[in-house]
Amino acid sequence: MPNHEIIAPKTGLPVYFDIHRTYNQLVASHWHNHLEVLYVFQGTMHIVRNDEKYTISKNDLFIINSGDIHLTRSPGNVEVLLLQIPYELLSQSIPGYKDIRFKEYYSQNELSDEPAFQNMIYHLLNMRTLYEQNKSGYQFLFISSLNLFLHSLYTNYIVKQNLEEKSKNTKNLDRLKEVLDYVEKNYSESISLKDAASLVALNPEYFCRCFKKHTGFTFIEYVNMVRLTHIHSDILDTDDSITIIQERHGFTNYKLFNRMFKDTYGCTPSKLRYNNHIYR
Repeated sequence: MPNHEIIAPKTGLPVYFDIHRTYNQLVASHWHNHLEVLYVFQGTMHIVRNDEKYTISKNDLFIINSGDIHLTRSPGNVEVLLLQIPYELLSQSIPGYKDIRFKEYYSQNELSDEPAFQNMIYHLLNMRTLYEQNKSGYQFLFISSLNLFLHSLYTNYIVKQNLEEKSKNTKNLDRLKEVLDYVEKNYSESISLKDAASLVALNPEYFCRCFKKHTGFTFIEYVNMVRLTHIHSDILDTDDSITIIQERHGFTNYKLFNRMFKDTYGCTPSKLRYNNHIYR
């Protein structure tokens, strides 16, 4: 997945919508201008959003605001509703959208008696039913439920921002986004901390602190994480040897690779491939 994710709307819909089922998946830190909505049906998902870490479980809702750097990790089997709403659609309908942030984490346990939250969930589930039934003309009803969901979000869950802090964070995040895009294009090569810092004209020490603050990882940890996500995909999608795959994606320290892979995915690369063939 590119670090600046380009999201294509589903056919006939102005948004991207899907029921995403995955097993033990890591999506490295990335960003997009879409507003992203995640609602968990099964399992647990870990999210790192800028410098904050969250764990969401069954019936929890999470909103990723436009432009936020975020990482998701899904240990075990996870089924999640994924809704991504284009920035252009929101900015046309909401005055000053670029300066608005929405509440992010909605715990079912804490909000089960809150009508506004339950109203949003009702419309999300209705979108799922309409989408899966796929009846002729369902798009009209889907868009109606989408608008009712957004109306409830907009009228109940806007979060006030400190404008001075926002300005400072925006500058740092813009720099980091440039670095994330650079890493995605060059991750298979040797990339140093010094190279990344010079790309955005920052002192390496300051860059290192800033990167960890806004992503939750050191720069080297992040580069290796991007490599792992590509290796994971190739293990599942090709019959190439594990050694060839890891070298293709820039991992030359085999001991570090094996340790990181097992820590991230809970098994060895060969076991992952074996399980994938068994359950395919």
